Amino acid sequence: MTPTATLKTLLAAAALAGLPLAASAAGDAAAPDQNLRISHHVLTIGKDGVQRESRYADLMFRRADSVWVERELPPALREDHAHEAREGKVHIGHAHADNTAAPLWVRRDAGGTVQVGMVLRQQRKLIEVDAANYGNVGYNGSWANAYWLVDPASLKRMKDLGAAGKGVQRYELQQGESTLRIDWDVAGRYARKIEQRNAHGTSLNVMTAAAIAAPKTLPWQQVGGYERGEYSDLLD
Repeated sequence: MTPTATLKTLLAAAALAGLPLAASAAGDAAAPDQNLRISHHVLTIGKDGVQRESRYADLMFRRADSVWVERELPPALREDHAHEAREGKVHIGHAHADNTAAPLWVRRDAGGTVQVGMVLRQQRKLIEVDAANYGNVGYNGSWANAYWLVDPASLKRMKDLGAAGKGVQRYELQQGESTLRIDWDVAGRYARKIEQRNAHGTSLNVMTAAAIAAPKTLPWQQVGGYERGEYSDLLD
């Protein structure tokens, strides 16, 4: 699972709207640390009249040089994964088939080089993902989108909806029959809400981010002893 596996539809909407997705020139080190629960609500109504709806949540931990995102799983599913590990049923092929549930760790060094790692906890492996396979794990290649949830440079192309209130500046962009709205947390420097809807009420995609308590141990501090692998290891 990835920062953009969960956000890719909304970020694709920004791209289709003509917004720049290159990394922001703003100093990332100046942004405060964030610990967020990111909830998603996707609703579509097809031409057959059938309404399809999904809801899920991710946990995100952001520091100056790292972003970690993992799916929030119900206790029953966490136990199911743990049971498979205890029974020795977890293997690389299984992980490849279920990589959307694997945490993603995106890092950037002082020179701006980005590394993307998929974490397989049951196998105690850190799989380094090459750029050719970013799409397979949902990462769209934009550090800015992973770090800020939307590139701050994109906001310059949007209409601001009045003055900031309660720490949030709201933006809007109309593109054909689609409306994109973003609530930007001015102090926290991340997108609190990204919403895309069409004029007919048949498509809605909403991401909402809310602050949570910081973990006692950051998740990437727990993978130091993990075996390193390459994404090609999964393609057997």
